[in-house]
Amino acid sequence: MNSIETKNINIAYGNVNIVEDLNLEIPKGKITTIIGANGCGKSTILKTIARILKAKSGDIYINSKNINEQSSKEIARNMAVLPQSPQAPGGLTVEELIAYGRFPHQSGFKNNKQEDKEIVDWALKATGISEFRDRKIEDLSGGQRQRAWIAMALAQQTDILVLDEPTTYLDLAHQLEVLEVLDELNKKYNTTIVMVIHELNNAARFAHHMIGVKKGKICCKGTAEEVMTKENLRELFNIDSEIVTDPRTKKPVCITYDMVR
Repeated sequence: MNSIETKNINIAYGNVNIVEDLNLEIPKGKITTIIGANGCGKSTILKTIARILKAKSGDIYINSKNINEQSSKEIARNMAVLPQSPQAPGGLTVEELIAYGRFPHQSGFKNNKQEDKEIVDWALKATGISEFRDRKIEDLSGGQRQRAWIAMALAQQTDILVLDEPTTYLDLAHQLEVLEVLDELNKKYNTTIVMVIHELNNAARFAHHMIGVKKGKICCKGTAEEVMTKENLRELFNIDSEIVTDPRTKKPVCITYDMVR
């Protein structure tokens, strides 16, 4: 079963077509990573799924229901979206930021403040940042800040979490810290996670399902072993790579590469 499906979607910026006739499937309860060269359409696809951008044509389904038949709040109750490099107003505390995630569940006089507080507490605990609840967002390290944004997305209580380059600008340790949090969320709560990721070895390490995108089209898809091959990386990035199996994770790792001349 799939959490997200697209059927023949076309996406354009003005008169420039970015994505054409895309048929994408995101399996339910799995971690899916999307890889591809800069400008290939990865982030554009995520923004369109999140309804930040409007598709020129075609259909998008969230849990088998067309997004055009759902209100923004209904979509937000099913899918949380964390964009690339999110920004918070100055002076906002971690707890205040996470509380924004409860907005899709609030309406008129039906707000349940106790339930909201319990879910914020759960999101803090799930991401391991309870000790920072009263700290200002700008005072956190890069990894801690990303955890806070992920916690806000978790507070939406959705089955699907979509992230656009969640490890960008983070050092190696903080990249691993964030990805391990997402991996734990998937294992513990069966959350469907789909993310664009640039670092190939991390993309393979944490994925149940990988998708390679080139010029707005799916070039390859499948397990990490099926996607992380010399042939596919040559097609996606124009590189001649050396792929081995990581003795710790048993996943494929790119240990070196050269440009194809």
